[in-house]
Amino acid sequence: MARLRQAAKRVFASEYNLSQHEDRGLEENAPNFVITPLGENVSRIYFIGVMMTKTNNGTDDSPMYRAEVRDPTGTFYLYAGQYQPQALTALAQLEPPTLIGVVGKVRTYVRDDGSFYASVKPEVVFPVDIPQRDRWIISTTKYTMDRIRALKDAMEEDEPTEEGLIEKGHPKRAAVSAVRSVGIYGNVDVDPIKLSLKDALDLVIEGGGESIGEIPKIAQSDGLIKKDEPEVIAKDTDDGTKDIVLEIIKGLSGDKGALYRDIITDCEKKGIDKIQLEETIQELLDEGQVYEPTIGIIKPV
Repeated sequence: MARLRQAAKRVFASEYNLSQHEDRGLEENAPNFVITPLGENVSRIYFIGVMMTKTNNGTDDSPMYRAEVRDPTGTFYLYAGQYQPQALTALAQLEPPTLIGVVGKVRTYVRDDGSFYASVKPEVVFPVDIPQRDRWIISTTKYTMDRIRALKDAMEEDEPTEEGLIEKGHPKRAAVSAVRSVGIYGNVDVDPIKLSLKDALDLVIEGGGESIGEIPKIAQSDGLIKKDEPEVIAKDTDDGTKDIVLEIIKGLSGDKGALYRDIITDCEKKGIDKIQLEETIQELLDEGQVYEPTIGIIKPV
């Protein structure tokens, strides 16, 4: 049976670093999951931040890089060696401070005192620009707020259920996360994570770039942005990229799905670069419009 690759989740450092639980599969080569306080189960992660430091803890012939990458809410810690060849090569070439995107697998460690530590084994490291960072901040804020809202409702119930939360209007993925969080963490103080989202959105607003119009309107009612800033209320700025990518995937899909390399080729003809494609496919995966039956294959639902 083909091994499925987990979708890379968009999670801020403020949520990821507060994680205190993991889920290790019993089967051979089963993925390892970090369970965040908001209930997201993360096996692979996608984030953008500034690489602040880089250290080679290995040798020139056999490097082992440790890097600190800061997003607007906190710091991710990366460890890359010979088994992460692309990331290793990229880290060798990039010098801090530089803005990068990272797709990687979770890495966990439990200290002798029982404290839990989560870092990242990067699979892919690539330079990004400010608009790409802003789009990541906005989409990650949306998914995080979905989890916060669902968790707040879940904590008000004696025995929350996914079905009950969905009936209240929460997205299924957020409802699943909320029930998981309550079962593992009990009552969670969401305020520190919510405050970190305000810092992230403030960074987008202060930059004044084109992505400012994509800030969700709901952010005002949640107190993430000032109510006297109507100019940042969400506008319809979707350039149609998601629809284009989805149609390309559908057009290329046979019984087994579409080859990722073919999707790249067709998207480049439409002016969609690899980084933008990766972001779009992640959104489609998160929304449940496509899935990845095996590595390198994308199939519409």
